[in-house]
Amino acid sequence: MRHWSYAKASTNTTKAPWHNWPRRDFLKTFSLALTAIPMRSVWRPQQRGTTHFFSRQKTERPKKIIVIGAGLAGLTAAYELTKAGHEVTILEARNRAGGRVFTVRDFADGLYAECGAEWVESCHDYLLHYIEEFGLSLYRGSFIDTEDEGLQFSPRTRQVHEKLEETAKQIDPFNQQNPSRPDLDKISFYEYLKQIAAPPEMIEQMQRAVSGLMAINIESISALHMMNENALPETRASFRIAGGNDQLPKALAAQLRDRIYYSRPVVKIAYDAAGVRLTFLENGLQQTLAGEHLVIAAPFTCVRKIELSPALSAEKMQAIATLGYGQIMKAPLQFRERFWLQQTGESRKSLQGMIGSVYEASGGQAGQRGLLVAYIPDKSGMEMGSLPAEQRLDKVLAKVSEIHPEAPRYFEGGYVKWWQEDPWAGGTYAYFRPGEVTTIRTIIAKPEGRIHFAGEHTAGWQGYMNGAVESGHRVAREIHEAT
Repeated sequence: MRHWSYAKASTNTTKAPWHNWPRRDFLKTFSLALTAIPMRSVWRPQQRGTTHFFSRQKTERPKKIIVIGAGLAGLTAAYELTKAGHEVTILEARNRAGGRVFTVRDFADGLYAECGAEWVESCHDYLLHYIEEFGLSLYRGSFIDTEDEGLQFSPRTRQVHEKLEETAKQIDPFNQQNPSRPDLDKISFYEYLKQIAAPPEMIEQMQRAVSGLMAINIESISALHMMNENALPETRASFRIAGGNDQLPKALAAQLRDRIYYSRPVVKIAYDAAGVRLTFLENGLQQTLAGEHLVIAAPFTCVRKIELSPALSAEKMQAIATLGYGQIMKAPLQFRERFWLQQTGESRKSLQGMIGSVYEASGGQAGQRGLLVAYIPDKSGMEMGSLPAEQRLDKVLAKVSEIHPEAPRYFEGGYVKWWQEDPWAGGTYAYFRPGEVTTIRTIIAKPEGRIHFAGEHTAGWQGYMNGAVESGHRVAREIHEAT
């Protein structure tokens, strides 16, 4: 089932469980129970539908390529181009690889939590390709329907949900150049719900769900963007990578060890028909590097800080300047006992008075201690982020205590990640406002001369780790086949 499908029931109210919504990697707000034993992926990647792996065919003329960004998109592009015989150099502003894949390990007893990208889906062929290649293990996630969670659909609203389902069937989410149903891009998802006569209670529930799913509110996001999300292929199961999701970027970075230069933020890109020349900082001093092709695999929030000489096309510069990114605060809290396992019902609950949830991050990890993560997206995250940094953890614990009164008794410490403050992210995954799916999204992936663009914001699987990897394969193919 998709976002808005409903289950048949004999009562007057029908529930569409949260776990029927497509899962975002950055964070699922839905319940998760992890098995205790890691398992290898049982689905080998297949070249079905929109999956087109780079061939790795050896080049007869190696090209000199520079990649900005050692997130999954940049690492994938660099790895594939290196395999094909090209000379690749990666400049990464951070002191680590992974970008918005961020596993936090500042906890006792070897516990860890994902403060960035979180989920691997069974239909994420690009991602599974590397998980299999590097011999990584997966933990299986199972979703639990609960009596008090989920979207409540009365018979009066079924026609609205059926309308949404019918609309989704008209959408090809991977056709970025010629979007399906361009009329839907003229309005927000909120306006579309009003247009199809969604009742107020349904709009309120959709607001909570979309804020959790997309890290932005229904008034701000294009109706077509939401329908694209709804039209993506379904998943059979969801996973985390055993030992932390950062195991994948670490595995890719290990293969590129001598080609990655950390703490090298790029400050200027100069280019012409012959190639590119980058100016970057090394220990505060400016250095330069020249190449034939450039891959910009950084969020546009970071590209805005780089001087481009000459400027790119007006359309591309507009996209770089205006593309929006959702906002999420994630706060894993450490407790000396997993007290929530003794409770009846489910450990994932909605935060009172906030759009978000609390869920366990330590499932499948050994030990008596455990971690609960408070997930606070969109406007609630902005409200919490407005507090001084030293006050946020206490505030998060107080909110968690509203639904887990015993939490302070077991609390030992925590970590707060507010992605808006991250200088090399400026937010989570991208979203498209009304009017941007048919304009900005159609051009952001297109190369400009010898400059190529990668990242989840450029992919069909937009907003997913799988999309970042997808974009890496696309730019590897563009450069490899360039004359």
